[in-house]
Amino acid sequence: MIAISNSGPLIHLAQLGCLEWLTELFEKVIIPIEVYNETVIEGKKNNHVDAILIENMIQANFIEVCKNDISIKQFYQSEFLHKGEISAINLALSLDEEIILLDDEEARISARQLKLKVKGTLGILFDVYTKKIISKELAIISLKRINQIMYLSSDVFNYVLEKFD
Repeated sequence: MIAISNSGPLIHLAQLGCLEWLTELFEKVIIPIEVYNETVIEGKKNNHVDAILIENMIQANFIEVCKNDISIKQFYQSEFLHKGEISAINLALSLDEEIILLDDEEARISARQLKLKVKGTLGILFDVYTKKIISKELAIISLKRINQIMYLSSDVFNYVLEKFD
């Protein structure tokens, strides 16, 4: 299974030190050039360690950068989403891939309206737990660390925590 990704899940998983979870769930992750520029180019300019980790996954040929924007059909436009989110959605639609990795709620809503299956950082955590790739203890620790990295409402945090039982 192949997934298209926006920046958020890649950055969050790299910050957690858990980017390799993607290799347990997908054959490959494809990102548009805008996501590469945001995660690696800008990340390295700002001395973010996660940029190096993402770049390493690209060099290992697990994450593939789709560099040919001309071949990507512009199915979707939005004034409410960032360029990377729009590019990731269009890449998923253009390549006819149904799974897209997004964390931003507006982007997730838009992708679902376009019949894409959305998975975010929490969904990836839940999948590696349910597939017994990680233990319940590690899942709970990871959830707490995710809560420090990105905003989770107490309702979402408690909902996911309950799912580990």
